Amino acid sequence: MEKEKEISRKIRLIRFIVLSIVLYLISDFTGRWFIPEGLDVPGMFLALIWVLCFLNGAFMFYAWRKLERKWLKWTVAIIWEIIFIALLYICKFYEKGGSGLIGHKISVTLMPLIGFLVEGGVTAFIRWYGKLIKRVFHLDSIRSGVFAAFMLIPVILAVLLFIGGYRLAGTLSDKGKDLEQFIVEGEVNHNTDRREPVRQYDRLFNDLNDTQLEAARANGLSSPIKSDEVENNRKLVRIESNRYYEVDKLTHSMPYLVPKAAALLEDMGRAFQDSLFNRGYNRNHRFTVTSVLRTEESVKQLQKTNTNSTVNSCHCYGTTIDISYFTFQTPDAGKTASVDKMRQILYQVAYDMKRQGRCYVKYEKQQTCLHITVR
Repeated sequence: MEKEKEISRKIRLIRFIVLSIVLYLISDFTGRWFIPEGLDVPGMFLALIWVLCFLNGAFMFYAWRKLERKWLKWTVAIIWEIIFIALLYICKFYEKGGSGLIGHKISVTLMPLIGFLVEGGVTAFIRWYGKLIKRVFHLDSIRSGVFAAFMLIPVILAVLLFIGGYRLAGTLSDKGKDLEQFIVEGEVNHNTDRREPVRQYDRLFNDLNDTQLEAARANGLSSPIKSDEVENNRKLVRIESNRYYEVDKLTHSMPYLVPKAAALLEDMGRAFQDSLFNRGYNRNHRFTVTSVLRTEESVKQLQKTNTNSTVNSCHCYGTTIDISYFTFQTPDAGKTASVDKMRQILYQVAYDMKRQGRCYVKYEKQQTCLHITVR
């Protein structure tokens, strides 16, 4: 009896080691399908995968296999998958190795479920295949050369499958880049960068204050407003930082616009992002709004420090926006654009809006912003 237990323990140990090796081979060769040409997998990264394979193998053979009810087994399997993903996240596994290892990261993430399928499926398949051989060849015992020969066929096919898997290394590298970009940015971008048209925007954006003031009075508030009247004014809507633009910390204005100007601002933010996306960049760049609605009090205060500020400011009517051409918000991941590229895109968006008759634009050198009034 003791001898049988010892044999059983040895068999479990062998199966545990074999399963761990199989998990490693599946994770590695699947991961290598997505590796770009010339990229090597770091040795420490592979060593970490080995450790994770043995961790999963140990869990399956010394915990999961002891469960008898099938529904309980798969419930525990799903729970372990969730715990395993949490462990990978805590250990910063997904941050290691860069985007070239996206295939390894996905295959390792699914390792517990793959292990459960291999362990449960292979055992069931071997039993079924063994019974099929005995039935087809009318064998009374498994101690037969015919039985052994046919049982080797699946093993040989599995070995050939692994060899073939490694020969496919790099075949899905382009898909790997797309997948990484989709995970990071939420979309796939195959567009390429190109030069922007050369224009003298400081001369093109020459709509003077008198022109903008006339449009402001026609499209905005009937007269300048006091600070304590802003929130309850039904002609104004509050604007806040969102997915299209960033509202700077305002010191001499309040974040309110008439709806027509707010719509123009959002359309400019959307066009700015679309233009960057069409040049191959992550869409999630944003420009910065530095000045919006000025009240009677803020204009008086601003005149003390800004000689360009006038009592008849377009900002007093809720129709005018200042957008910085130096300050931009860039995404944390994905392909990001330079400040110069974002500035050129912003100029082009403002130029298009101006040509469409939606706004007037003044290039402010001293304030490093575009002074824009809705028409």
